[in-house]
Amino acid sequence: MIAVTGGIATGKSTVARILGRYLGADVLDADRICRDLLVREQPGWREVRRIWGDRFIDTGGEIDRSLLRKAVFSDKKLRQKLEKILHPIVRAEIAESARKKESCGENILAEVPLLYEVGWQQDFDWVVTVYATEKRCLQRIVIRDNVTLQDAGKVLAAQMPIVCKALFADSVIDNSGHLAHTCFQICHLAGYLRNSY
Repeated sequence: MIAVTGGIATGKSTVARILGRYLGADVLDADRICRDLLVREQPGWREVRRIWGDRFIDTGGEIDRSLLRKAVFSDKKLRQKLEKILHPIVRAEIAESARKKESCGENILAEVPLLYEVGWQQDFDWVVTVYATEKRCLQRIVIRDNVTLQDAGKVLAAQMPIVCKALFADSVIDNSGHLAHTCFQICHLAGYLRNSY
């Protein structure tokens, strides 16, 4: 099983989607699984409600994701507590999906942003880190999230430096430039992986 990781705004989702297409693999998104767990009455939602009461619940009974995101990036203990709730469920779901696909002879690729932070790298046969320069990531965060450069810097600082993730990876895709350059790298990597796995 292949994992795609990287930092915020490096372009992990784009690379995972394109690489998955080249390899004919289903793409599992750990962030998407986390979001689904936080939908009303799902296991993550219930635990958030149990631990923090109505602090992050809006008037409609849903989790106020914007409020929760701000708290996660400003309060390390809160972030760790939330991760302790969600991560084991996400990991088990990825492993179960991989077992089902492999039993049918199908491939799976998982996009796991915090792969190294949570120590899941041993769950995968090959890890691809998507790299982009800090300047490029900051620009993307400011534009995408409509936040100040200072706020974008805080979000970036909350994660492991992308250079460290690149050093640990089996492969690195540099997504600092044009998409065509990124696709060229992905195409070569897919050729290698098809012949190796």
